[in-house]
Amino acid sequence: MRNLKLLKSLQSSELQGLGSPQCLALRSDAETLLVTSQYSIAEFNPQTEQVISEASLTADGYLPADGSGCVVGLQDLAELESACLATAGGDVIVFDFNTSQLECVGSVDSGLTSMSWSPDEELVILTTQETIIMMTKNFEPITEFAIHQDDFGEKFITVGWGKKETQFHGSEGKQAAQRKDIKPAAQWDDRRPRVTWRGDGQLFAVSAVCPARKVRVWNRECVLQATSEPIDGLEHPLSWPSGSLMASTQRHPNKHSVVFLEKNGLLHGEFTLPLRKDQAKVKELLWNNDSTVLAIWLEDLTAGEDGRVNTQLWTVANYHWYLKQSLDFGTDPSHAPECMCWDPERPLRLHMATRGWIYLAYDWGWTTERSPGTDASDHANVAVIDGDKILVTTFRQSIVPPPMCSFELQLSSPVNQVTFLCQPERTNQLAALTANGNITTYDQTRLVALQLEDGRIRKFLWCADPSLEDWRDSSGCSVNFPVPCTQMALCSVDGQECVLGLTDRSHLYAADMELASNVSSFVVCDDFLVVTTHSHTCRCLQLSKLSLKQAALAQDGGQNDETLRRVERGSRVVTVVPQDTRVVLQMPRGNLETVHHRALVLAQLRQWLDFREAFECMRKLRINLNLIYDHNVFLENTHTFLTQLNSINNINLFLTELEEDTTSSMYPRPGGCPQLQQPPHASGCKKVDVVCDAIRKTMEDTDPNRFCLSILTAHVKKSIPELEIALQKVHELRNPPEGDGGVNAEEALKYLLFLVNVNDLYEHSLGTYDFDLVLMVAEKSQKDPKEYLPFLNMLKSLEVNYQRYTIDKHLRRYCKALVHLDEHFPEVLQLVKEQKLYSQALRLYSADGAHYKALSRAYAKHLLEQQQAEQAGLMLWRCGELDSALQAFATGASWRNAVCVAQQIPLSNDRLSLLARELAIHMYDRADITETDLKPALVEASAQTFLVETQAAAFSRHRSRLALVRQHKEDGPDCVDAELYSEASSVMSASKYSHSNSRVSSSKNRRKAERKELSLKEGNPKEEKALMYALGEIITSVDKMREIQALLKALVLFRFDKQADELRLVFQEALHAMEEAIPE
Repeated sequence: MRNLKLLKSLQSSELQGLGSPQCLALRSDAETLLVTSQYSIAEFNPQTEQVISEASLTADGYLPADGSGCVVGLQDLAELESACLATAGGDVIVFDFNTSQLECVGSVDSGLTSMSWSPDEELVILTTQETIIMMTKNFEPITEFAIHQDDFGEKFITVGWGKKETQFHGSEGKQAAQRKDIKPAAQWDDRRPRVTWRGDGQLFAVSAVCPARKVRVWNRECVLQATSEPIDGLEHPLSWPSGSLMASTQRHPNKHSVVFLEKNGLLHGEFTLPLRKDQAKVKELLWNNDSTVLAIWLEDLTAGEDGRVNTQLWTVANYHWYLKQSLDFGTDPSHAPECMCWDPERPLRLHMATRGWIYLAYDWGWTTERSPGTDASDHANVAVIDGDKILVTTFRQSIVPPPMCSFELQLSSPVNQVTFLCQPERTNQLAALTANGNITTYDQTRLVALQLEDGRIRKFLWCADPSLEDWRDSSGCSVNFPVPCTQMALCSVDGQECVLGLTDRSHLYAADMELASNVSSFVVCDDFLVVTTHSHTCRCLQLSKLSLKQAALAQDGGQNDETLRRVERGSRVVTVVPQDTRVVLQMPRGNLETVHHRALVLAQLRQWLDFREAFECMRKLRINLNLIYDHNVFLENTHTFLTQLNSINNINLFLTELEEDTTSSMYPRPGGCPQLQQPPHASGCKKVDVVCDAIRKTMEDTDPNRFCLSILTAHVKKSIPELEIALQKVHELRNPPEGDGGVNAEEALKYLLFLVNVNDLYEHSLGTYDFDLVLMVAEKSQKDPKEYLPFLNMLKSLEVNYQRYTIDKHLRRYCKALVHLDEHFPEVLQLVKEQKLYSQALRLYSADGAHYKALSRAYAKHLLEQQQAEQAGLMLWRCGELDSALQAFATGASWRNAVCVAQQIPLSNDRLSLLARELAIHMYDRADITETDLKPALVEASAQTFLVETQAAAFSRHRSRLALVRQHKEDGPDCVDAELYSEASSVMSASKYSHSNSRVSSSKNRRKAERKELSLKEGNPKEEKALMYALGEIITSVDKMREIQALLKALVLFRFDKQADELRLVFQEALHAMEEAIPE
């Protein structure tokens, strides 16, 4: 939905000579112009308006002195620093730029009709009226053959569809079954052959009269490939761009068309010129160098007019051809173009030389004309020029794909430029400039930024006394663009007016500061700058929160950067709907796609005070519902939240999606935005628990019967699900009060089973000891009654405490089971030994009781088995088993405790002496302990050298990979998967930021996704984050090895010098490498 906008034009009348211009060529390296006439060849500099060199073509007899000669071809040869020209008399002449001398390199006696060089300037085709001559760039003949061939070409294939007369001809009817005589060429056809090369130089086509025009295609080896079918009314213009179709013109009985031919000579599409029958003839078709614009050179044939000439520029999008520019040169013969050509370096620059020796150059740029409004009254209009019509689409009401539109504006002549009014609340009005010079305006704007040809910016104030002044910044310095820009926009950045400009080289400037060098399009809407880049991303920056330095677009943010969105390759922004979240993009093939950019969505959500509007928007655009809490003072407005939502389902959905603070992870606020502070939670309380409790309390105070299901959800969603409480509430619903109008127990239980696994719910119901509730849950499960009824009947037959003990033991709640077994101590002791619940069991009995002593002896025996003799001795000493305690202390060499117990027993002097001797021997008679225990332990510990080497190698490998990944990111992302980012699949990208799952078990999937993001597999989109995490883990693990210093001292002490040196060097190198890498 782009238009061609005239950026600047250049006119020079200093180019003078005899006769009239006949051929025009550009010297790209010197940016000069080559012009030939009936008398001479000249090199002209348009910038200085000076003729650099000139040579006469009549002095040496190359052209007749009477001016009747003709130059049929001109080509700049940059490699030879010369130009080649061919005359109708048959001479091929080289003009040397350095010496300004002419040299005839060949001659054809029968004369020449055209000369055409291949795009690589390796081959040249010369044509006479009947033959084709191919030569090398050194003018050595390769071959010569006749233009008119009897065969169709080696690639002509018949597929057996029968004769022309027997085929179905659609709307043409039966008359098409009869062979028609092809009419000869039109009277204004010059009968000269036309030659055009395909953009890659592998094929060339020749259009010649025989007696009607036919197109034949040859390859570089001059092997005929195909011949076109007889086409009635085919004319002489022929042009083959870099694509697969060549363009020509055809005159029908009732219309004049530009037709396209495939390389096999068959017609493939057309479009009709806006001309009456026999109104004009097409002199030439010219494609620009990137094949995006087709120039049609027309000369009026209407009787009574003196050859009115105009040039039309056409573009194609979505299989529709648009007339974007129409240049009318009037009826004065001296103003009519005599030759024209596109610039080989700048795709949108057209050069012309008129019959009166006036040089003209036009520079166009691509632009999207959109209404600049910032309020809801703006319709988000986009205007597209199509000849004498303006196609207007109002994107606020609907998305209409081109070439269709919301409505059309019909004008009396072709439109060259259109613009919208910049006055608030009147931005839907527009003005148009037509080819005949008429302009229609609707109003005047107050402030206009004007750009001069050299990039200087002027401020035009339109008031009672209009004035034009320099644009200055806050410091008073003049503001200019470094280079001229093709698109401009006004905005406010960091509180000051700023002019943004985009060049045809994709550089985006804010005054003289370059913001980015890969921008394909941009638009300013409301408080946002939306740009698309050649790295297939769309960025949306909030201007009021940024400074100019922060607005630089050179680096992309992290995975949760809300300003960044991947888009399809070649996407361009058409418009942004004001006071909305819709961004309209146009794909290279012309179709439109609407996306809701996350930055616009979140900015709007942060401003909304109405919970219902925010909730509906977040559901529609798949934004995590935690944002309702994390960006608002929520706890003080729970009653307002429930009232505005007014939907049990929506409340339940909000509760099930509660998780951590999304403002620090999933939706961080952009730089410069203040963070909203939530009230601090109680010590140890999590956000989910606080929110669930707050909403549940409000619902219970408001209407517990109506919000019954939501109350159940609040219990279940807590970090430790309160399933017993939820089940108890369900059980209470079995006997509801009359006329409450709420849900019944069956509905509540069915809903609870949707949130919780049925087996978990069955076990929790069993843990309530309420058999009615257990039966109610079991009936809703898939369990076989033969499985649970016998078990429940057995439990009912038991005594109450033993029944609860059996249930707790079945549910593996062993600590709780101990409480119910006061009268069954043998089973208590057995359970304690099996599950090792000694500490828990000891708390249930008095320290003076027999049960306590029995548990203490069992605990002491267990400690002895665990080689904890001293602790076992203390347990035995505590319960009065002094002899056993003394033996345990002696085994553990706890001499102080042993002596104390010995005195308490008391022991005789002889036994006390014997005890002391045994303790001394046990403690000091171990001279071999160094050799048997200490040294082997030191050697084994020195094996950490291998562990440190492994960590250092992994760190070096990850560090090198991280540098490579960052380098690729700076150079530009890989384009292999860029085509996947069409809005048709944008749900995938949206789902990356939203983890909506109504089940409590979603945390498992979330952890799985987090592990997947930290995968070190090459090519992982999150590989940089994974590498940073892995490097951090290695640094942490190596930092924890500080005890190596003590190990080194011990190794040196016991003369393990070799192991100590190896370990020291490896550890020192690892620390040094990691310290160097930390600043990176």
